[in-house]
Amino acid sequence: MNKKREWVKNAAIIFLAVMLILTFFSNTIMNYSLPEVSAQYVNSGNLSEQIRGSGTVEANQTYDIKIDETRTIASVEVKVGQDVKKGQTLYKLEDSESAELEDAEKELRAAKKAYDEALLSAGFDYSSYELDIASKEKNLASLKEDLSNISVYQDDYEKAKEKTDEIEKEIKDYEKQSKDLENETKQYDDIIAAIAAEDYSSLDAENYNKIKNAQTKLDDAEKDKTESEEKIKEYESDIASGGNADSILAARQEVENKQLEINKTLTAIAEYTYGENTETSLSDLQSTLAQQQLDLKYLQERYNNELSKSSSYDVNKRKLDTEKTNLGLHQDKYDRVKKSFDELIASINRDAKNKKSEISDKIDDINNKIDDAKSRLEDAQAEEEEAKSKASVSVEEQEKKISDAEFELEKARIDLSQKKEEDAITASKNELAISDLQASVTDAEKKVEKYKSKSTGAEITAKVGGKVTALAFSAGEEATMDSVVASIEMTEKGYTLEMTVTAEQARKVQVGDEAEVQYFWYGDAKAVLDSITPDKANPAQNKILKFSITGDVTPGQNIQLALGTKGQQYDYIVPNSSIREDTNGKFVLVVTAKSSPLGNRYIAERVDVDVLASDDTKSAVSGGFLGGEFIISTSTKPIEPGMQVRLVDE
Repeated sequence: MNKKREWVKNAAIIFLAVMLILTFFSNTIMNYSLPEVSAQYVNSGNLSEQIRGSGTVEANQTYDIKIDETRTIASVEVKVGQDVKKGQTLYKLEDSESAELEDAEKELRAAKKAYDEALLSAGFDYSSYELDIASKEKNLASLKEDLSNISVYQDDYEKAKEKTDEIEKEIKDYEKQSKDLENETKQYDDIIAAIAAEDYSSLDAENYNKIKNAQTKLDDAEKDKTESEEKIKEYESDIASGGNADSILAARQEVENKQLEINKTLTAIAEYTYGENTETSLSDLQSTLAQQQLDLKYLQERYNNELSKSSSYDVNKRKLDTEKTNLGLHQDKYDRVKKSFDELIASINRDAKNKKSEISDKIDDINNKIDDAKSRLEDAQAEEEEAKSKASVSVEEQEKKISDAEFELEKARIDLSQKKEEDAITASKNELAISDLQASVTDAEKKVEKYKSKSTGAEITAKVGGKVTALAFSAGEEATMDSVVASIEMTEKGYTLEMTVTAEQARKVQVGDEAEVQYFWYGDAKAVLDSITPDKANPAQNKILKFSITGDVTPGQNIQLALGTKGQQYDYIVPNSSIREDTNGKFVLVVTAKSSPLGNRYIAERVDVDVLASDDTKSAVSGGFLGGEFIISTSTKPIEPGMQVRLVDE
């Protein structure tokens, strides 16, 4: 029984001892299972915010050199990467005229043509308007004058009728005179026609008797001449019977033929005298006649020689010579009578033509008078119609015409005024257009001269100094107009770098701020903020900071920059690691101590904050702080507001 009680007593003592141990060490055991946190008090102080970023260095300006005409490259004078000076030769070009020169010359011709056409069409002509106004003014004045003379228009009308009747009577008298002269002309036409047809029986008695007497004398003379010719033929035939008849007859025939030619020439001369043949001049006909008479003399001598060879020549020679003498006398008489006859015919014909011409002149004169009278008749009839019209118009009608004429005159003046105003505007435009066209001609001339000056010994030079970064063509290749032939990096213009930041960060810096170049091991470099512009990709949220870079940098190099704002005093500054964020916003966890029988317990409590500024390690915040809060910066486990934690120092 005692042993049993001892066991119970020992068990109770052990149980109480264990409970006492667990009671005293329960806090320590539990602490080992809690998250361990580092914390520090919230402080006030000065904070300078840093904006960090990077960008690629670019040349501040790259100059592209273009060719201003299509040319063939003769040689390349530099290499890519070579430093060149302004004006240094990059390419030499082959000597040739470019297509641009031909185009420029065409352009110049077109510009000159357009300019000349514009000058020709620049003027304005108001003569038609002014003539119209003058006519209307004259008409109005006439109407007003007519208004005051209506009472005398009836007398004017009667006088105009009388004048018209007188001229009509004058015309009838002239027409009768003309008809009488035309009838007189017919008798001379009959004389001329009768002479042309050699029908003299139709002539008047006086001329017919003259011609008949002359014809009788001509017939008698021709008869005597013919008888002598027959006797000569008879004597010559007797002579020919005693000799070579064929030769004598042939020679005789030639003499007769030549005589016929002479007669034809004489007839032509007579026709020329009549005025019926003007195809050959009189001097030519006379020259022909003289030659024919010489030929006849030669042929006659040859004929006589043939006759002298006849056996009967001596017997009949005296008879033949005597008859030839008679024939000569008869021929002379015949020629005189024929000439007298021809002159008589020509005289009658000439007189008839002269008379006819005189009458024709009179008829022409009378016809001119008739034309003049008809012209005066037209004017008189017009005056009569006008006087009749005026005589039939009342005062009221005339006043209405004056009112209408005044309206038309005023309208014509307004039309001219409007036309001049419109033309003034057009003239101003034309002057501008002509000025532009003249400038176009000048520009085209300069362009032609420029291309001509470059057609030989031309080269492409560097417009700026710097480093050659690209050469687009090789020798022998054709460079087209406006193509980039070379690119030069203008090192003297410096370098730039662009960096994207938030709009909030951009508000904390300003142009002129100097940024720190970080992690740069290549020498010295300096960055100064040149401009702040919106980011086209996200203009509402981001900005682009553009820096001017100087120092030992090269295009394409990536550089890290840090840009800090000026320091500012803040009430609450916490470690960046202490700031947390969830869907409700940013917050920090504050350690609060709660007492218990076993000692203090530490609870993590949430305090919402707004971040005002930050640098690499700290941030200035605002929130529900009372001062002296213990802020959790790190923890060994994830923690939530309300969780119990233990401090690193415990």
